[in-house]
Amino acid sequence: MSKQDIPNMEELVKRLEVLEEEKAILQTLYRYGHSIDYGLEQDWVSLFTRDGVFEIRFRKTGVNRRNEGQEALANFISSHTRPPDKYHKHLLIEPIINLRGRNKATVESYFLRVDESEEKVFIFAFGRYHDRMVKQAGQWRFQERIVEIEALQE
Repeated sequence: MSKQDIPNMEELVKRLEVLEEEKAILQTLYRYGHSIDYGLEQDWVSLFTRDGVFEIRFRKTGVNRRNEGQEALANFISSHTRPPDKYHKHLLIEPIINLRGRNKATVESYFLRVDESEEKVFIFAFGRYHDRMVKQAGQWRFQERIVEIEALQE
């Protein structure tokens, strides 16, 4: 290895900063699943900006459900299923994070929702998340989360 192959300190610091931001974004993505699956309403709403958007798009029907702003987000999560009435898991798969400057990012990922019934465990839905995220007061939040439901158990 030659001397010119060794990264300088400034380059190493930049690379470390990218890794730290990606890790912080992942923490927000993971908190989403934990909070929605266990009815942690305030935690879930806090993952969004004050004017945050949560939109669900159903591929088969073409129907969209849009929730915009803290009040609409709180209304959505308050009526979402949770234990002990219903157990499910929102699983995040293969997130691709793209930092857009110091305080903005986009994330594309797959999701899978696994549910339980009295008879069995089954895949309830799968699809993709399209996220626009911003960093506010040191916390990465969803400015917009679009959920594309590609398949849904009927």
